[in-house]
Amino acid sequence: MALNNLMRRTGLPAIRGVVNTLVQTEKYGTPLAQSLRVLAAEFRNERMLRAEAKAAKLPATLTVPMIMFILPALFVVLLGPAVITAFDALSNFK
Repeated sequence: MALNNLMRRTGLPAIRGVVNTLVQTEKYGTPLAQSLRVLAAEFRNERMLRAEAKAAKLPATLTVPMIMFILPALFVVLLGPAVITAFDALSNFK
């Protein structure tokens, strides 16, 4: 009853999983360590999937900042000396 109240108060999926595991372990008499290992593996896999989903979204998220901030600086560095040389050549031409 206390575990169910904990689950109801928090409302977190992770707490719900732990509480359900503890209740089932007590009810069916399965080894607690084995049940918690399985639960930890499930949580680990879920975290890994969320991290992979975030990593998959990263290139699309970084495209606009890269175009706005990195590419102009790159063009200045690459084309700057050529533009300066061209202006010097044009100023000496007159």
